[in-house]
Amino acid sequence: MRILNFIIIYVVVLALGMGAIALGVPQTAALWFFTIAAIVLVIGYMYAMTSTKNTKLTLFAIKFQKRSPMFAYVFAIKDGTLEDELEAIELVKKKVKNPETVYDYEFLGYIRQKDLVNAYEIIKQMKSSPRKRLNIAIYEAEAGKYGMARSHDLDFIWMEDYIEAYVANLQGNKERYEEYMQKAIEGTKGLQRLTNEAIYARDLREWDEAHQKKKKKK
Repeated sequence: MRILNFIIIYVVVLALGMGAIALGVPQTAALWFFTIAAIVLVIGYMYAMTSTKNTKLTLFAIKFQKRSPMFAYVFAIKDGTLEDELEAIELVKKKVKNPETVYDYEFLGYIRQKDLVNAYEIIKQMKSSPRKRLNIAIYEAEAGKYGMARSHDLDFIWMEDYIEAYVANLQGNKERYEEYMQKAIEGTKGLQRLTNEAIYARDLREWDEAHQKKKKKK
């Protein structure tokens, strides 16, 4: 659904509701109308966040929530710099109350900065994070333990594809990275698909500079 279509539907629903009240429609009927309209909008939002493969729809669903901590992080990956990502993580730390969620984002921040010492300390603090095993695999890949990174029984197939892509990136194998990152994207929907697409675009954007630095270190 295009953004313009979504806006038109919202305006039409609002206009019909106001028109019904102006024409003397009973309050009960008007209340039902607004209730149904609200349910439709909520269902549409949930579909955009969890079930669609059309990430333009997902992007529209969060377009006006750029200061929401986790959405700010997605926008930072999509359009920003490393500094923007770290700033978004600070926003998560300030506003999100769930410590496991904060750990996840702190871990990602340390990994992006190649700070494996603090990344490992964060992993040790995790208890119930659904991403803990994925984070461990990412840490092991960064530590050069590629076999161990691939050995984990992860919760979703896309996570296994993501780790293959992650290892390929570290090894500078662009063809393999693209193959497995596209699989990781295809295996997801909604916000996770949008996040994976943003990571893919960011990694390709940074590819040449990142791998030139690695060659110089060698």
